[in-house]
Parts: sequence; C-alpha cells; structure tokens
Amino acid sequence: MTLAETLLNQLNNPKLSQDERARLRCQMAEELEQRGQYDAARSVLSDLWKGIGARPAIEGLNQQMAAEVLLRVGALSGWLGSANQIEGAQATAKDLISESMALFEKLGETAKTANAQSELALCYWREGAFEEARILLEEIISRFGEDQTELKAKTILRHILVEYSTHRFHDALRLLTDAAPIFEACTNNILKGRFHGQLAVVLEYLGVAEHNQDYIDRAIIEYTAATYHFSQAGHTLYCACDENNLGFLLYKLGRYKEAQNHLEHARRMFVNLKERSMTAQVDETRARLLLAQDCLSEAEKVIRESVRILEGGGEQSLLAESLTTQGVVLARLGRFDESYRVLQRGMSVAEQAGALVYAGRAALSLMEEHGERMSAGQGRKVYMLADEWLSKTQDAEDVSRLRACARALMAPKDVEARGGAGPVSFIHASRHMEALLEKAKRLAGTNLPILITGETGVGKEVLARLIHYWSGRAGAFIPLNCGALTETLVESQLFGHRKGSFTDAVTDYAGAAREAEGGTLLLDEIGELSQGNQAKLLRLIETGEIMPIGAEAPEHVDIRIIACTNTQLSRLVAKRRFREDLFYRIATFEIEIPPLRERPEDIVALAKHFIEEVEERTNRQANFTRGSIEALKELPLHGNARELRAIIERAVITSKGQPITEEALKLLRLRATGKGTVADPWAEFSFAEEVQLYEERLIARALKDSRGRVTHAAHLLGLKHQTLIAIIKSRHKRLLDLRSPVQTRRRSIIKRR
Repeated sequence: MTLAETLLNQLNNPKLSQDERARLRCQMAEELEQRGQYDAARSVLSDLWKGIGARPAIEGLNQQMAAEVLLRVGALSGWLGSANQIEGAQATAKDLISESMALFEKLGETAKTANAQSELALCYWREGAFEEARILLEEIISRFGEDQTELKAKTILRHILVEYSTHRFHDALRLLTDAAPIFEACTNNILKGRFHGQLAVVLEYLGVAEHNQDYIDRAIIEYTAATYHFSQAGHTLYCACDENNLGFLLYKLGRYKEAQNHLEHARRMFVNLKERSMTAQVDETRARLLLAQDCLSEAEKVIRESVRILEGGGEQSLLAESLTTQGVVLARLGRFDESYRVLQRGMSVAEQAGALVYAGRAALSLMEEHGERMSAGQGRKVYMLADEWLSKTQDAEDVSRLRACARALMAPKDVEARGGAGPVSFIHASRHMEALLEKAKRLAGTNLPILITGETGVGKEVLARLIHYWSGRAGAFIPLNCGALTETLVESQLFGHRKGSFTDAVTDYAGAAREAEGGTLLLDEIGELSQGNQAKLLRLIETGEIMPIGAEAPEHVDIRIIACTNTQLSRLVAKRRFREDLFYRIATFEIEIPPLRERPEDIVALAKHFIEEVEERTNRQANFTRGSIEALKELPLHGNARELRAIIERAVITSKGQPITEEALKLLRLRATGKGTVADPWAEFSFAEEVQLYEERLIARALKDSRGRVTHAAHLLGLKHQTLIAIIKSRHKRLLDLRSPVQTRRRSIIKRR
C-alpha cells in the first residue's frame, strides 16, 4: 500500500477535524505530485480547491494549515500550468506560494519557508527568469541544517537545473560532484533518479560540445541509472523525460534512427500523460532531427505545432527555443521574411523573460541564416546583442558559433571572399547581361534614383550593391524591405529614429535614412509602400529632408535612392495604389533584369559558382556530371538564382559523395515535399502528399497574386469560387488566413421591381 492510499484510508475517520483533514489532503497531494500524478493530486484537493485561477478555501483553518494548503495549491498550479500550457498559471502559482511563505515565516517555520521558496524558484525557472531563480535557490541552500537532507537535495537539484539551463555546464558538473555523497545516502528513488538524470544531461552537453567520448559514455550510463530509479518509484513522467534526453543525445551524435525511436517513444508517453509542454519539447527536438536529415517540410509541420502549444502557456524560454528552431527551418525552406520575423520574436520573447542564453542563441541563428541579407550595421547590432547575452555561457558550441559570426562580420560584405578585392560579383555569361551591367555602371556615377525590376531571385539586390560600389559613395549600403514591415515601422525606419528596446535595435536600422548618410538606401518591394509613406519618400527624394520623430524641424541627409520591385509599378499607378509623381521620380532610370529562363547560358555560370561556394562552405566535394549541369538549364527555376542555389546546396548535402545525375536533379526538382536525396530521389515518396503540397503552393500563389480575393484566385486557377473555398477548407485550412477580409455591403432599403 502506498503512502497516498494509507492517508486516504485515514480520511474516512469521522472524528477528524477540519485542520486534520486538510493536513491529510495536502500530504496525499504532495505524495502524488512527487510521483508526477498531478491530476490525481488536484482531485485529492478538490474539496479545498476548484482549479487554477480559483482561490483555495482556507476559511476556518488555522494559520499553519492555511499556509500548507496555499503552498500545495501554488505548487500544483505551477506543475499543471506547465503541463497544460495554461496562460498566467505561473503568475498565479507565485502569488499563492509567496502568500504561504509569508505565513510560514510569521510562524517561525524555517524549513517550510525554505520549501516554499524552492517552489517559488521553480516557477521563475519555468518562466525563463533564471537569475531570479538562482538567487532564491542559493539563498535557501546557504541556510540548510544537517537535519534537512531531503529538502536540501531537492533544492540542490533545482539549483543545478538553473545552472545548465543557462549553459553553465562546468558549474553544474561541479555542483553535482560536490553533492554526490548526499544522493548516495538518500533513500528516495525519485531524488536519486533526478540526480543521475541531471548528471547525464550535463555530461551529454559537455561531451558533445568538447568532443569528449568519456563524458558521452558516462552520460548513457547515467541515463540508464536514472531510468532504473524512476521505474522503481513508478514515476512515468521522469522515465519519459529520460527517453527524450537520450534521444537528443543520439541526435547530437548523428545516430538519427536510434534518436527517432527514443523520441517517438517519449512523445507517446507524454501524450498519454497529457503533458502538452513536454510533448512540445519533444517536437522541438524532432524538428531538429528532421532538419539534420534535410526533411524540411516535415520539420516545418512539427515545429509549427510545438510553437502553437507553447504559445498558450507562460514558459517563455521553451517558446523562444522553439521559435529559434522554427526560424532556422523557415530559412532553409527559403521563406526568409517569415524566418527573419520568427527569429526576431524568439530574441524578444527570451530577452523579456530574462532567458538571455536563449535570446543569444536566437541572435546567433539570425546571423547564421540571414547574415548575407543584413547590412553591416544590422549585423553589428545583432552580434553585439548575442555577445552580451552569451557572455556567461560555458557551452563550447555557442562560443564556437559566436566566433564564426564574428569572423563573418569582419569580412567585408562588398568584397569577394576569394580575391580580397573588387565588388561582389554578378555572375553571368550572356552578352545581354554584359550590356545591362555596363549601363548600370554608367548610371552609378549619377546621384539620381534608379529603379531595378525583375522577378524574385534574379539578383536585384546584388546589382544594387554593385551600383553602390561603383558610385564610390563613402557611406553605407542600407537595404530596407518595405513589404515585410508595417506602416508604422517603415515610417520609423525611413523618416525618423526611435530609441528603445532591443526589438527596435534589430528591426529599426536606427533610422535607415540616417544610417545610409553619404551612402545608398535600397528600398526593396517599393510597390508595397503605403500611400502616406509614399508622400514622405517623395519629399526625401526631392528635398533630401527627413522629419525625425519628435523633432520640430526637418533634417537634411545625403543619400542615393535605389528602388527594387518584382511588380509592374505602372499597373499600380493605374489602379491609384502608387503615386504617379513618385513613380516618375524613381523610374527615370529603370534597369530590368531578365529571368534566368531567358538567359540559359548564365545558368551554367551561376551553377559552377554556387557549386564552388557550397563545397567551400560545407567542406564536401560535389560530383556533378556535365550532363547534370546542362540539365539545370532545362529546369523552370521560378525562383531564379535563389532557387538554383537551393537546388545545388541540397544536391551537395544529400549526395554523400555519389554522382549527381541529370535524372536525379529533375526528379528532386519535381518533388514538392522536399524529401528524397540525390542518392535516392524517390525516398519516402507519397503521391498523395506530393500532389497535395503542390496544390497548396498553387493556391497560395494565386491568393497572393490576387491579394487574397478568393473569386479572383479561383479565376486564375480555372475554378469556381465555391470549389476553391471547399478545397481550402477541407485540405488547406492554413491558407484561410491568406484571404482578404470580407467587405460588408450596405443593402439598399429601396426594393427593386
């Protein structure tokens, strides 16, 4: 018979007082809580507590028992809030625990006060407020006496949890080593299991980061010991956590199949336990595993669900971690604007929670995935934030990534990596492009605005950078994507300067016009600029003046404007969505870059350039046959050079040294899911899945081109309005958000005859 069952039998005694019944219920709840049976613990307290958000019924209880009930309800609120991702649960838990602490302190209950403070620290840890949690735990440990072994052991484990959550792995290992005698003497299987499990996690991180095989071997042994003790205690939740951690270790070691088995097992266990938070954490690891295997579409689905779950709770550090992984996956899929915004959000969420290591890792990912698309000023700001946030990390991998970003930042953006001189190259072989570049070079010597047009991925920004280089202007080259920003933010960037949180430091280029002083401002997707900001841009072009936010007088800046678009501005002018006077000012000199399909000879030149670039970056040898390179000329390449680069990157990474054939490239290009490798282009093929994803892409493109108007999109697709709506609602529900809002029409009160 368990302790909880024994206590339950005692509750049947009709002679028990209200305080005695409350005491027994709290003891039962604590016993069940320690075994991970949180719903059962809540049921035991049902006479005293209706659930998260409700205040426990402590009227009529003495102060000692009122404090006990408040502590138990507060601790359970934290656990249940985490498991079910309930918004505001951690704040509620902290309030209740703080109230119990005050009562225990008033009663002189030192041990109970320390226990409550330990539970409070755990709530801070869940929120990502690691420094607050560390201070509370260190304060408790310093006050423990020799007779409080079990409580001290529990608190030490939570202190170690905070240390390795902030990547202070060497500090965590020292604490674990010092505390080993305490846990050897302990008879509590749950505490012993947690000790071995935390030791395994720390050894795993150090072993992988420092390539220490002894640590890795010891980590596997410690995971086995932890699982044994958790099994002895009947703690299914902690057994599932061990499965997840072991799966993560195997993923880090490149043993993907074994990792997948452990992660799937852990996920099933968490789902059965209704642990939404832990399920989301497993999904984050699964997404990393799929990313490592180049299964990008699957990784995107898995990490999207992980983020969705974690958005509902208050565990901000976990949300930031999932957002970082999601941002990387989106970047690898070529969805750069989405990726940039998601990584920025990951930084913001982590910074606001105080989880600075997670903010730093999000910043590293932003630099790694978007460094080539950021200006020098942007890159410096993001790097400085990452360096500050990771200043106390003991993770060798993070330090290595930070150094790599520093080296990339020091390399001149407008200078070729190999030659060390000259501007970034516009790779070409066609005579048409040669003539176009000569025209651009002549225009570079003027200060007049230039409009560069062409499809997505043809190299509009590359040409703009060349024009800036040829112009000899001493200032910076600042790119600004008008389509990816809100009107308020565009206005801030173009015409003013805001100082504030880190979010402004990343998304507000400190006033793009000011930063481009003496240089060039590139306005990408100029057609997306709002009417209000079009008027202000016209003033900037005509007078060279900006009006900083809060200023009483305009300020003059010396900048050169280059605008880019993949739409026909003349059509927007005809529809009165773009100012005619602004159009004529920026379109005085227009350069149209033709798509790659109209200059196939450039495809071969670009392909050879990308092959060399990818080989150098990945340290892998590509084995393209002559026929396979020529076959690239026959691909549709709707994404132009950007798509060509992605195809080559994927081919090199997945070829595993085998020849990259013409047939394999054609098939890989046809596959909409992104699955398969050069070695096995038919791998994991599902006809239904391929067709459904291809259908989704076509519908999404039609909705984008029709600006969300379903009727127009249906016309483009050759479908009826009702048919397209039915397809979206049944097979592609996530496309519903792409529709434009329905405009409510006023009905006439006059009846027509």
